[in-house]
Amino acid sequence: MREIDRSKHLSESGNTLIEFAIVVPCLLLLFFGTIGLGLMMGRYVQAVQVARDVAHMYSNGVDFTQATNRNIVTQQLASGIGMTDTGGNGVVVLSKVITIYQVDCDAVGLTCTNIGLPVFTQRVVIGQASLRTGDFGAPDSSILDSAGNIDPSVYITNSNSSVRTSGFEAALDDAVLRATGAAASPPAQPQGDQAYVVEVYFQYPDVGFLGWSTAGGSYARFIFH
Repeated sequence: MREIDRSKHLSESGNTLIEFAIVVPCLLLLFFGTIGLGLMMGRYVQAVQVARDVAHMYSNGVDFTQATNRNIVTQQLASGIGMTDTGGNGVVVLSKVITIYQVDCDAVGLTCTNIGLPVFTQRVVIGQASLRTGDFGAPDSSILDSAGNIDPSVYITNSNSSVRTSGFEAALDDAVLRATGAAASPPAQPQGDQAYVVEVYFQYPDVGFLGWSTAGGSYARFIFH
């Protein structure tokens, strides 16, 4: 009788070990998946906050070509990301955009090659520029001055496609709709308005320890005008 009970006990123990071996990988996958998802969500929330705060400062005249202001981004707003002024795990792309009207050309006596088109007037990049160039295009470095500005003689008359934005009008109209609850009317950028665009992209290096790909990242943008 004791031998039978002992055999039964050993059998039950063996079954328990098998069940444990089956369940543990699933539990570990769920555990680390939850950690990874939490890290990604945290990184996205931080990207949104940085984009909003930098866009607010940018539209209020803060010069992000100055080292002190760039440090605010890399050392305070993007703390923990691992960004440096010209490298690291993230990038902040700042752009000023206007739509060319006839009055702009008349004011400087130039031919309106880009009339009716939204064009870049400034581009400033903080962080690792190679991570993302911006969703609306990227002006050639050859047309930027030391402060990232583009001369009116270039953005008004230059047919170089790099000075012209791509998809900006649709994004601006969508931003107006989200902010006001009503579609922009007329849909084009109003004469004299300057849009301040801030795009933020942060990589996911945190999840590398899970054996996951770190190629992805969080992207956010804000448009003030």
